[in-house]
Amino acid sequence: MKMFTRLPFFRSKAPADVPGEVLGESSGDVPAESTTIQVDNIREKFGRFRILIIGRANAGKTTILKQICNSTEDPEVYDGSGKKVDPAEIEGTTDRGIHNIEDELVFRSNPNFIFHDSQGFEAGSIEEFEKMKGFVSDRANTTFLKKRIHAIWYCIPMDQYHRAVLAAEEKFFDECDTGNVPVILVLTKCDALLLQGLAALTLEEKKLPRGERLVRGQENAESMLKNNPVWGKVKSMKYKPTAKVELRDLNKSDEGCKLLIEMTVRALDEEALQMLLVTTQHTNIMLCIEFAMER
Repeated sequence: MKMFTRLPFFRSKAPADVPGEVLGESSGDVPAESTTIQVDNIREKFGRFRILIIGRANAGKTTILKQICNSTEDPEVYDGSGKKVDPAEIEGTTDRGIHNIEDELVFRSNPNFIFHDSQGFEAGSIEEFEKMKGFVSDRANTTFLKKRIHAIWYCIPMDQYHRAVLAAEEKFFDECDTGNVPVILVLTKCDALLLQGLAALTLEEKKLPRGERLVRGQENAESMLKNNPVWGKVKSMKYKPTAKVELRDLNKSDEGCKLLIEMTVRALDEEALQMLLVTTQHTNIMLCIEFAMER
């Protein structure tokens, strides 16, 4: 059995060249003192790594989950009691929330994750918001450790840049106390800003050769992303996210999702949970090697 130790390389803030950011009270490196952890004992105590994913319709949530689990198939769905849900029941639903938040989504390709999908409350339903809020409170504080959620990914698509922060999103970050469960703000579809960057070209810039127009458009897009109103808004709210990650070109590269995992690891405040998440990443060789090197 492999033994792992706490890693001093995990810092409270992301490196300057990483397109993500972690908000934290502490500074500097994690203390160097190490505690040996047996992976099997962690799994016995905490079960599988459990994530609640939240976001607008068409925010790319399914794409993220499939890439995280290296899958092209839809997940298997289990209800709160562990009974497998017939896919036909999900496909035939007419409700806005395709999945009940209590449902557990598990991919065959990586069953070490359990996902919960909160769909629907961004449409403005008070009842659905309160249901999500109750779920977060219950699962963040339950004494049954295998039922706890360990992280929340809140997805906001940048192809809806003009909509900035919706009322439901403000409500979440103003009212939803997640306790020790970190919330990662995931800005999806950042590559869509290129079209807006091109639209922002001046009349003179639009006369430039195509290659130069693309360069100027990309520069505008990066500026829009850097100064986007979403991050500025939510990080000033009562229950601000722990970190943010910018995702782009998910259909072409898995680097963004690897970064999402790494930022989630950084945001966790328990060594055992860090290890639990890392052990799900059999396809992220570099992350596993970094942990193994610090044994």
